[in-house]
Amino acid sequence: MEKYVIVDRYFDGYKWENNSTIFKVKNGIIAEKYTANKQDMENIMESGNEVLDLRGKFVTPGLIDSHDHFMLTSLKLKYQVDFSGVRSFEDFRRVLEENRNKIVHGWFQGYGINEYNMKEKRLPDIKIIDEIMGNTPVFITQMTEHYGICNSRSLEIAGIDRNTADPANGKLGRNSDGNPDGVLYEANAMDMVKSRIPEYTLDDYIEAIISGSEMYRKAGLSTVKDIGGTGNDVNEETRICALNRISKEGNHKIRIAVALPVYSLKDVSRKIELASILEENQHIMFAGFKMFLDGSILSRTAWMKHSYVGSKGNMGIPLWDIKNFREGLKQLSATGHHISIHTIGDRAIETALDSIEKLKSSGIASAYALVHCYKLEEKTIEKIKKLDVGVETQLAFVYFIGDSLSDNIGLDQSKCLFPAKTMVEKGIRVSNGSDSPVTPFDPLYGIYSSVFRKTLTGKNSSVYSNNESLTIEETVKTYTSESAAVIGWNETGSLETGKFSDFTVWDPDPATAGKNIEDYLHINLKSITL
Repeated sequence: MEKYVIVDRYFDGYKWENNSTIFKVKNGIIAEKYTANKQDMENIMESGNEVLDLRGKFVTPGLIDSHDHFMLTSLKLKYQVDFSGVRSFEDFRRVLEENRNKIVHGWFQGYGINEYNMKEKRLPDIKIIDEIMGNTPVFITQMTEHYGICNSRSLEIAGIDRNTADPANGKLGRNSDGNPDGVLYEANAMDMVKSRIPEYTLDDYIEAIISGSEMYRKAGLSTVKDIGGTGNDVNEETRICALNRISKEGNHKIRIAVALPVYSLKDVSRKIELASILEENQHIMFAGFKMFLDGSILSRTAWMKHSYVGSKGNMGIPLWDIKNFREGLKQLSATGHHISIHTIGDRAIETALDSIEKLKSSGIASAYALVHCYKLEEKTIEKIKKLDVGVETQLAFVYFIGDSLSDNIGLDQSKCLFPAKTMVEKGIRVSNGSDSPVTPFDPLYGIYSSVFRKTLTGKNSSVYSNNESLTIEETVKTYTSESAAVIGWNETGSLETGKFSDFTVWDPDPATAGKNIEDYLHINLKSITL
């Protein structure tokens, strides 16, 4: 039986259309698309075929989250405790006590805590965790996933004490006496504890993927680029095996563009080999590799050209030896697969672009995107355009962490953060995403933030100039056709013949929503695939 979709007001991925259009769908693909008159529609409705009548609704291509730790998010949602709502040490105690028995494989794990949203403006003391959790090992990641806190039992299991040296490209937090205070900065430090946590099983992964897919679907998403873990929090081989198992069982609920994180030069060959076992189909595509060049502004590890506020001389750190980074980038480029590079600080961005430029001039190059790409000067934007590099941005960051970003680098330096409009007008391919679990995967947060650029508290909103706001049309493109172009999945992102039959229905039309975040969160997004 043939399937049909009828619309009369839609965004095709590139522009608005206000005419009655029929999409004919075969095997999950738009086989035909044509403008219809009244008689055409009556004939279709009476044909006995399956018809989805979306007339009167606002319709777009299925939305794409172009940069998301989907596997990590799904594991956290199913097996860990959410601390994102904590606003004080008292809140922290309450959440910890209420969930103290949520122990999986012998460990208590949590995520989402953000000291910048807390009354005390610092992470809870290790003594609080020790008092409540006793001998149960604990690890809780900060919302950026670039640092985390643990208790004394976790440090003991990891063999960390006052004599333990900081790992390369990482840091152990210490109190005034030089003893570890339970805070671990960046992957190499966090992995000292994470590597001791028993891994989730293959069945755990499969269950998490299925439940996570359903939640993403309910949020209006049809496709997600999953860039894996941030270290030892995701076993990448188990992740690939879980996806292959779900493919064999025909149980995929969402399309997943799979990228593999690469943490070191030694890791390059292993990840290239691992990519070869992924089984691609209509729901699974290999989307290349991701490298992490620097850290986070909130942990003051993003690699900058200026010192952080109140910390003269601290300009962050690169997470790679730069010689090794360039060699790793060269080896990955030789595969021909897409490569995205985590770059937040301006020095990291410039280093990545210089490395890409050298590869392109030598004839060894692939498709590239800069991830996050916060701090951009005009000359850097021009270079991104010149080198034809995409940008995987997350404009929800303006809303969720805009205030704390400015607190860390200063208001003056914040004026060049997230210049979305400038990049779009320059013709740079800009995609939007959530970086979940850093911010919620619900795309309405990113859509709202793209259009209005308001911060959570409003304290530093004036820094994020409305001159860099995107229109609704430009914003939707960053979640559809532009996302498809940046991640390289050409069958997604637009309502055209030959593309996947993915639709998102909006109720009401975002153009009629108000200017407050609450107004946008009341928009219902329904993801439909035929």
